Amino acid sequence: MQARAMLAFLVLAQLADAGTFLLWVSANGVLGEANPFAVVAYQRLGIEGLLLLKGVAILAVLALLVASAGRFQRVFHMGSATATSLGLLGVVTNVTALLVT
Repeated sequence: MQARAMLAFLVLAQLADAGTFLLWVSANGVLGEANPFAVVAYQRLGIEGLLLLKGVAILAVLALLVASAGRFQRVFHMGSATATSLGLLGVVTNVTALLVT
């Protein structure tokens, strides 16, 4: 049960990051984004393509973590915590940027 909760928090954090990114882009444009990969992906693929890439990345991370959960529990825990933290960091920076601008 703990592993499922960790994966759920990871997904929620990453989806919140994507949602706050959408708010940022709609209010300020993509050029203020700190992640250069996101800027290039947005410019070349549009918002739909960028969100598709983010979804694929989330699914890939989930697949790797699920595959490691049974045999490599430390990798699972550290990977889940890292991916969740990065999502939360994205939310905090996006919301802060929205509030400042």
